[in-house]
Amino acid sequence: MLYVGHEKVPVLIVDNYVADLDAIVSRARALSPYPQATGPYPGERHFIMPGDSLMADYISPMLNTLAPTISDAFNADILGATSASLSKVTTRPEKLTRHQSHPHFDDTSGKMIAILHYLTPTMGTALYRHRATGLERITQDKLDYYLASIAHLGARESYICGSNDEYEMTAEITGHRGRIAVYPSNALHSGMIPSDHFTDLGCQERLTANVFIRLA
Repeated sequence: MLYVGHEKVPVLIVDNYVADLDAIVSRARALSPYPQATGPYPGERHFIMPGDSLMADYISPMLNTLAPTISDAFNADILGATSASLSKVTTRPEKLTRHQSHPHFDDTSGKMIAILHYLTPTMGTALYRHRATGLERITQDKLDYYLASIAHLGARESYICGSNDEYEMTAEITGHRGRIAVYPSNALHSGMIPSDHFTDLGCQERLTANVFIRLA
């Protein structure tokens, strides 16, 4: 368990949980191509629905096993998952929106937790502090203040991959194959996507499972 930055943002790391990872990855790849994400995610996303076999064979057992550890780590009971998906980063840097090219947050309630399972090796994910405000987690009462402070930011033609003038990286979660990272959805974060992720022919494979769970 890690506590990151000035706000002591909790981050839980679990390695090598899924014994049959090769089988899960094969099934995830067989579902390609994924639809283009309609929200802020910079790439393709396949939602795993309640009746899908991957929900029964992979997501639900993972959540059942991790639930006690997550409850202890975040000092809260788990109400259940709100969504589960397979995701690939495929949006080229020059196509990024403002929200995709800077650290982001997924929720402001403080009652949602993100579970990120790296199915293929990747540089990973970083957590950030906004330099001007000092914020590392965006809560509902700080939302307007934070949004006003970043209103001047435009889209960048590159993924953020470490500290810059606007944001300071507070932690880097290396994306080892099979690693699970669990962190609050209101934490400022971004996938670390290096420039060589993209080639003239396409992009490297960055395949993850993304699950959001609601806390009591």
